[in-house]
Amino acid sequence: MNYSERKRMRENSNNAKNRNKNVCALVVAKALGVDGATRYLHTWDDLARAIRWMWSFRSVKSAVGMREGDTVGKLRAKLAKNYGSDPKLYLYVAMTPEHVIVLGPKGETVIDTAPTKRDVRPVLKLYGVYAPESGRRGCTVKQWRVSQYVERVRQAKGVV
Repeated sequence: MNYSERKRMRENSNNAKNRNKNVCALVVAKALGVDGATRYLHTWDDLARAIRWMWSFRSVKSAVGMREGDTVGKLRAKLAKNYGSDPKLYLYVAMTPEHVIVLGPKGETVIDTAPTKRDVRPVLKLYGVYAPESGRRGCTVKQWRVSQYVERVRQAKGVV
């Protein structure tokens, strides 16, 4: 990404406190404990780089049977049906146009900074967040704290 593109993203950022990081991506990164991993959080690639700093992060579109044009609502049903097929999976991160959503392993919403009553936003990308392979960065305490935070959010929403 060249300087003029990044400058345009900073000028159009929806975060008045830190123009280097958009609100949606920043909330997702904070929840995963990687908000300080990169300078910028404007694009999917920025977010993926930050998440990969501490977690294993890979596409799971084919694993859950996602097709082009699937909406968030339709995806939730597929994730619920697919629940338990990958015990190492921690969370899902879905990209919709202009937005990022974090979903739990059963398809429940963990983080959505722009929730809708009936979610018909098309999903463009779907990635799974996994604990990293052993020996990769000594982040186990931080990962444990993040997992505790996510568990509290899920319990508050009544999803176990």
